[in-house]
Amino acid sequence: MRELNPLLSIYLVLLALLFGSFVNLAADRLPRGESLLQPRSHCRSCGRQLNFIDLVPLAGYLIRGGRCATCRTPIGASSPVVEATAGVLMIGSLALLGLWPGAIVGLGLVALWGTGVAAVAVQRSRWER
Repeated sequence: MRELNPLLSIYLVLLALLFGSFVNLAADRLPRGESLLQPRSHCRSCGRQLNFIDLVPLAGYLIRGGRCATCRTPIGASSPVVEATAGVLMIGSLALLGLWPGAIVGLGLVALWGTGVAAVAVQRSRWER
């Protein structure tokens, strides 16, 4: 394993996890033709706006037990899988390539992963019509 700056590596992994969270939002909203920017993230069952805890990648899902904090509707296992995969892609790139090449390759892989997930979600919604 190559020598890494721990704080910068943690930052990059958190950035990848946040991007994974955004991918979940895109995969949920794009097939329905909704905006990625408005309204704020919310439970589709009860409409409750998600708070800071709910929006922390992986941790929010685990803290809430995979359910909405208000109506207890299950969130779905794909959300933490998408986020975790983005984090693992970054960790693997950093571990194999070192800091800067790993950061660039990791961000590229996370972007490809996110694009693929969103594209599959859109395509799947078309097949289900």
